Amino acid sequence: MWLRNADPPDAPDDGRLARLFAAYREACPDPEPDPNFMPRLWQRIEAQQFFARDLKRLAQGLVTAAVAVSLLMGVFLTRGETPVSFYTGTYVEILAANQADENHAETGFLPVAQDNL
Repeated sequence: MWLRNADPPDAPDDGRLARLFAAYREACPDPEPDPNFMPRLWQRIEAQQFFARDLKRLAQGLVTAAVAVSLLMGVFLTRGETPVSFYTGTYVEILAANQADENHAETGFLPVAQDNL
């Protein structure tokens, strides 16, 4: 069950740790110094920031468009003329007015306003 290079559990810890570090150095050698290391690092960082910046601009544009559409809809809806009695009258008053209109259409007589009597 033990690996080939692994020490049994009763071996001294100092020797095992030194061998572990040696194996790590062999597996992961130090990179050679390169004059382009920092510029390449910053290019990778800026590439990630570029996506976030574009996403932020898109979100701001969509919010601005939504506000503009909302304002236009508000202006359009407030400019439309609707009968005032539709919103201020009660259900019974609107039904009575509608019934009166139908009765007068059948008889041919025009309704007389109550204020003129």
